[in-house]
Amino acid sequence: MASPAPKSPELSEKSKKYDRQLRLWGDHGQAALEGARVCLINATGLGTEILKSLVLPGVGSFTIIDGEKVSEQDLGTNFFLDVDSVGKSRAEVATQLLLELNADCQGDFVDENPQTLMTNDPNFFQSFSLVVTTNLPETTLIELSKTLWNLNIPLLACRSYGFIGSIRLQISEHAVIESHPDNTNPDLRLDKPWPSLLEYIESIDLESLEVKDHMHIPYLIILYKYLKLWQSEHNTTELPKNYKEKQSLRDLIRSGIRKDENEIPLSEENFEEAMKAVNFALLPTTVPSSVASILNDNSCVNLTSKSEPFWVWPKR
Repeated sequence: MASPAPKSPELSEKSKKYDRQLRLWGDHGQAALEGARVCLINATGLGTEILKSLVLPGVGSFTIIDGEKVSEQDLGTNFFLDVDSVGKSRAEVATQLLLELNADCQGDFVDENPQTLMTNDPNFFQSFSLVVTTNLPETTLIELSKTLWNLNIPLLACRSYGFIGSIRLQISEHAVIESHPDNTNPDLRLDKPWPSLLEYIESIDLESLEVKDHMHIPYLIILYKYLKLWQSEHNTTELPKNYKEKQSLRDLIRSGIRKDENEIPLSEENFEEAMKAVNFALLPTTVPSSVASILNDNSCVNLTSKSEPFWVWPKR
């Protein structure tokens, strides 16, 4: 048997580096973070702290817009700055120090007043995944919010006053579904098997199989075949519902286990699995409630040419 291909050393090291957060938000969460381009307006203590929390887990890239120079007041509120930073571009110094936290990230800065930048280059923000502002004047914030709303780019407006802070999120629509239910039952659809599955099951004759092959038949096939036998004996097309009916199906499956020359049942784990599955696998086929809620949502029912891709079923 061929040995599995070795993992890339780079990928392996990356997995180790981000192991804890991968356990939290999974592979697609990490991929979304690594593909994000974040813009920060004003490298205040609050702003650099927000970026630090994105740089450490591996955000793709960030850009800082700040036309201010580092002042002595900044030294008391921003631990990224030191005495040697006074008089230098706050955007440049913060960018350099943030990049030291994670070599996987890319960073850039614009040493310019945000209002001036919006006036001179109104399309500057269209390439970002998220724009974060800190302590931005209200008139500038309102103008920026209108621009980003038209571009469908999320805006996170943050302010801090000592120990008091506020965060406001502006986003037109952001649909995500990734359910992690505590208890999940396999969707086997044994009450409505699709044609290719039914054809495969019916092509197998359990009685004619050798003992070795009999022991390796998947429990799904065993469960379906004995379900049909049980339905035939009880003159019904329904699934067993109560304990008595389920127990009678289990007994029927148990009777199919092969025996040795002394009439002692063999150890056939696949039949044991089929008996256990009677409790959880024989359920009517229905649309899961989580899926039904999406299909019944107004955004899905009333699709338009402006609907977000999340709601539009891809053309085949």
